[in-house]
Amino acid sequence: MNVRSWLKKTKATIPSLDTELILAYVLGVDRVFFVSHDLDELTPEQESAADELAKKRADHVPLSYLTNYKEFYGRGFFVNESVLIPRPETEEIIDLVKELNPHKIVDIGTGSGCIAITLKAELPETEVCAYDISEAALEVAAHNAAKIGVKLDTLAISDLTNAAGLDDADVIVANLPYVNPNWDFLSPEIKKEPSLALFTDDNGLSLIKRLIDELKTKDYHGYLILESDISQQPDIIKYAEAAEFKHQKTVELITLFKR
Repeated sequence: MNVRSWLKKTKATIPSLDTELILAYVLGVDRVFFVSHDLDELTPEQESAADELAKKRADHVPLSYLTNYKEFYGRGFFVNESVLIPRPETEEIIDLVKELNPHKIVDIGTGSGCIAITLKAELPETEVCAYDISEAALEVAAHNAAKIGVKLDTLAISDLTNAAGLDDADVIVANLPYVNPNWDFLSPEIKKEPSLALFTDDNGLSLIKRLIDELKTKDYHGYLILESDISQQPDIIKYAEAAEFKHQKTVELITLFKR
């Protein structure tokens, strides 16, 4: 089967762009390759590999897990089923932190490391420490730090702040699990991502509230940046302000506090 025939066949089952990206990944080429090579014959191995990925995509496995790639803030990150796929809306955290001119950033729940690594790349003189409860996620973050060429000051396991070094930190960022599994608007794709990185109880607020409680107990004074669903933000602001974290601003899914 040639390239054109495979693309035509597969576009009947999954989106056109995904079809092209899957075949480009298998062949190790850019999509523009197909313009002048659409009659190239696929080897049986290439066709089989592409068919398998297309089958998984039709079963709602996110494309980023199939190609192990997702761009974030202009850099390419490795992702697999152990970490949440970076979202464009999370990039707003980077812009907010850069405005604060911090000297030490702590990233709680780093996942793929996209936030911490990007901040270290953008602010190389700033101390950046990243923590996650998942050893598998920390392995992905370490891989991404090496891939992108930055050295995080700390990359370690921690259940929220229990083992995190908060001394002298002036910015804490946290993109914690905040999804209620009972929300009726969840896509089939999101349900393929790791539940540990997505779901929690109390309408998705359990871990965010626990983080706020821990920071109050540890007498943390500085900025706190949280990602959440827009519908949750009034409750988060109310809870945070009761813990003396004053709401500074909200930009789409991102909320900034200071204590």
